[in-house]
Amino acid sequence: MEKYEFTHIIDFMFKNKEKFINVSDIDKERNFFIINRKLAREYPDHAEFFNTKNSDKATALDIWFSFFHKNRTNNIPKWYWFKKNKTESISSIIKKDEIKYIMEFYDIEESDVMYLIRNHTDDIKLFVKKLRKFNKK
Repeated sequence: MEKYEFTHIIDFMFKNKEKFINVSDIDKERNFFIINRKLAREYPDHAEFFNTKNSDKATALDIWFSFFHKNRTNNIPKWYWFKKNKTESISSIIKKDEIKYIMEFYDIEESDVMYLIRNHTDDIKLFVKKLRKFNKK
């Protein structure tokens, strides 16, 4: 039986789907951590769910495979190999007074807002856009 590395398994998950059935459970378990960690870039909640001590690593990769198979993913997404571009400065996304408003409205700390800006930039941008539109009226 052929031994597969994580790059092969990823290739099978996204492109050569018919070859995924040839991957042994041992290879899936051995490569689970690195694959799950990379998938966490785009799907952090899903990856966290699988990242427990007692989870069946081979089954978790089978579930990931089914997820991408059902979404008809035909190529390895760009986000898998590369980190998201974080060159945008915080001041270009949100103003100080808007940060204060979010802190007061949700009763959270500034560090929480910074976390949201770093990890959920699109959601924060949408929220700020709505906030600015509301403040214009």
